[in-house]
Amino acid sequence: MTYRAIGAVALALCSMFAVPVQAGQPMALEARLANPVMKGGEGVKNYLRVALQGCKPEPNQTRTPVNVAFVIDRSGSMGGMPIAQAREAAIMAANRLLPSDIAAVVIFDHAVDVLVPAQPVTDPSTFTDQIRLVTARGSTAIHAGVLVGAAEVAKNKDAHRLNRVVLLSDGQANVGPSRPDDFAVLGRALLSQGISVSTIGLGMRYNEDLMLQLARASDGNHAFARDPSDLITIFNKEFDDVLGSCAQTVSVDIELKPGVKAVRALSRDGVIEGQTAKFTFNQIYAATEHYVLVEVELDKALATDGEQELGVVKVAYTAPDSDARQSLDATIRGRFTASDAEVKAGVDAKVAEAVVEQVTRERAQRAVTLQDQGKIKEARDLLLQNAAQIQGLAAVVAPSKRMLELQQHYSALGAQSAPTTAHQMNLGRKALRALENTQAGSGVRY
Repeated sequence: MTYRAIGAVALALCSMFAVPVQAGQPMALEARLANPVMKGGEGVKNYLRVALQGCKPEPNQTRTPVNVAFVIDRSGSMGGMPIAQAREAAIMAANRLLPSDIAAVVIFDHAVDVLVPAQPVTDPSTFTDQIRLVTARGSTAIHAGVLVGAAEVAKNKDAHRLNRVVLLSDGQANVGPSRPDDFAVLGRALLSQGISVSTIGLGMRYNEDLMLQLARASDGNHAFARDPSDLITIFNKEFDDVLGSCAQTVSVDIELKPGVKAVRALSRDGVIEGQTAKFTFNQIYAATEHYVLVEVELDKALATDGEQELGVVKVAYTAPDSDARQSLDATIRGRFTASDAEVKAGVDAKVAEAVVEQVTRERAQRAVTLQDQGKIKEARDLLLQNAAQIQGLAAVVAPSKRMLELQQHYSALGAQSAPTTAHQMNLGRKALRALENTQAGSGVRY
């Protein structure tokens, strides 16, 4: 299997889990433990999966209005087909917007220009006519471009809108901040303001670490467009997500009972402090399950027979049709037993699969670091270890089709011989990074 095939299939690895959404609700909430039945009299490690299921769109339902800035790299390397396809993709996206939406267009090379200031999309040609004039030149000031795009979004930021920057670049940041950590800081700062950044990397030259950090830290999407011809498809998927938002500015607060401790978050950044864990989603997409996964420890003093309440999950959010903050809550429950057979039989397949997915994702990140250091065999060994762990999941639960496909990809990547050219190394690296991140249009997101 080629790296391109692996990367392409990796974009479609997410399938949908069903959490019932009641009519009229933007989302539903559930809290589940990997081992809801635990051995009494022992301190145990467990995993808590908190899931939010986005609304099911109804025919003719009024969608959430959008407040978006298109930030387009126009540096010299974008000349020819890349800038032409970028123009067409942005024009397509602008034509999907309504007068109730707000948009801006920002272009950058070594400098940043606001091509179209933020304004309602009463006439799409106001945007598309300007986009058609964009040509390539200069260097690449990505950080400054994102800041200016975010400033345009901030002019009309509203909890009842989906506030988003969509960044397209084909190169390395060579003007201004250029380290991935710089962009992680920027992403977290924008998320705290209620603004997400979706990043689209075009071709083989862009810095996937930088783009991924910015997208993940701000709760946006990331996509790898190997060819300019991929851009329209990627923009369409991005705007299917953007136009299908159910709720914004979502906070998830996990409050655990005495004797239960939150250890770490596996799926996304959060604030972990003893018996509490806090997470933020900038938006919840329609027909999509969003989850957080937290490792927890339970003191052996809790382990008496029978069911116990172990904590509560509290969710607050803003719905498009309401001025007031709304809320959901769910109780975390577990049961203790003296029977090993009951413990084994009680494993929650859905949570167990999420644990394996996140553990293997962390291992894949380490594999990228090893590959960068030239330790190709060590990197391949980690990927084969991932494949073996997914295969071992079958001894506990029946893996989903999605996990079996992921196992095949790790096996194929781990079995490949060492890349012999810089191009092969770069392509393989991007394929691995693609396995780390959920994509626009995914049925399950973390």
